Amino acid sequence: MKLSVILTTSPGREQNLAGCLTLLGRQQHLPDQVIVVDDGSAGGFEIIKRSELKPDYLWRPNDCRVALSRNLGAEQAKHELLVFLDSDMLLNPLGLTAYVDYFESFPDHALYGYFGYAPEYRARSHLLTAPVLTSSEHQHQVLWCDKRFETYSPEGLVPASNMLRYPHEWAWSGNFALKRERYFNVGGFDPRYQGWGGEDLDFANRLIQTTELHFFLDAWAEQQEHTRSERFHTLPDEHKEILYSSRYEQAAYQARVIYSSKGWQSLKTAIADYLSQS
Repeated sequence: MKLSVILTTSPGREQNLAGCLTLLGRQQHLPDQVIVVDDGSAGGFEIIKRSELKPDYLWRPNDCRVALSRNLGAEQAKHELLVFLDSDMLLNPLGLTAYVDYFESFPDHALYGYFGYAPEYRARSHLLTAPVLTSSEHQHQVLWCDKRFETYSPEGLVPASNMLRYPHEWAWSGNFALKRERYFNVGGFDPRYQGWGGEDLDFANRLIQTTELHFFLDAWAEQQEHTRSERFHTLPDEHKEILYSSRYEQAAYQARVIYSSKGWQSLKTAIADYLSQS
């Protein structure tokens, strides 16, 4: 199965984009196509030129509409499996292999990968030993803890109490994958959303009507640090309350946390590394 990886980036995330592309270049299963959709950064093209992956590059004036960026990327995708990553994600080297292996058996599902996002849990990157745009010897700082899971133990991760009953309310789009046909069957993302948040819950709420959503540990990722003072994060969000409100309708199936022994061992080793730094 061939796959297209769609990266969304924005002003101020050049360092993040470089790191994201670096990890994509280390994948066991290299992407068949990489599409970078840039919401108006000044330096994104310079990063693209350095990448051996030779991404397709779509630049547009900055409007903080990541939903529109994802739709534009999906329209340019040439392959049947779409993997969406925000440019601050560092996907572990087995991530794309895991996505492909799963969708060859369960093509009608959607998978949402583990990724760190909790700002109070920082550590040196387990995947990227130094910033890729500077000569700094300090290891890259990342967020590693996915707080959709309440507990970590050697036996596994315990999901939040209602995560598996209402998976569409926990389907965050920094790292996820589905078949191209499924994406367009629900109309993609709603481009009216502007700024951080909301667009992914709206998308998942429509997607869950016809598609099973599950959470996938094998495709785990770190989130690179970036400033929260970006325009993308500071726009007022009153309009989002009009566009979307939580719809706690229980899914018609039992969502699952899916992982292989190899995938879980990889994540567990990384988490142990992060915890050792605390």
